[in-house]
Amino acid sequence: MFKKTLDISSSPHIYKGRSTDDIMKNVVWALIPVVGFSVYSFGWNALLVITSATLACVLTEHVLCKISKKESTVQDYSALITGLLLGLTLPPIFPLWMAFVGGVIGIALGKYVFGGLGYNVFNPALVGRAVLQAAFPVAITTWHPAFLADRFTAISGSVFTWPFMQPQFDAVSGATPLSAFKFDGITASTAELAFGQISGSTG
Repeated sequence: MFKKTLDISSSPHIYKGRSTDDIMKNVVWALIPVVGFSVYSFGWNALLVITSATLACVLTEHVLCKISKKESTVQDYSALITGLLLGLTLPPIFPLWMAFVGGVIGIALGKYVFGGLGYNVFNPALVGRAVLQAAFPVAITTWHPAFLADRFTAISGSVFTWPFMQPQFDAVSGATPLSAFKFDGITASTAELAFGQISGSTG
């Protein structure tokens, strides 16, 4: 007699034989054009902010693994992705030390305390950004116009602000499309939104 059984198991239910490292590496490759365009749009400021956030995430993951006497997990690319995503959500003239703090908090509070990759309940990059939003509301909402003529010849002084000092924003700030619509009823064109020709985050 044929007996039907119901197998109950946790996901994933379909296996492709690809490792998590391979998938994460592909995510990094997918983010490179976005990072490239953000640097093209905002210049060296964006590159420095993204680099600071990424470096903080990778270093924090490595140090926390060493402190807890575990093998370093930086080779799985998840910390690198967190840093890139965090940097892309920040304004391009955001102080580097603040971006670094956001990276440390994103990995330590958003990922490591939950047990690492696959166990975190929140996106670590967004945890870092949420803490920065609460701690530094003015700096994180000070926007910078894209495609300025001097974006590859000058770096904003606010980027190199010393820790716990007030950033001096030396460039004209522009409203994001959302705030321009909310407060002034001005809408951005679809082309401007599609091609990043707007003030906003580096990404």
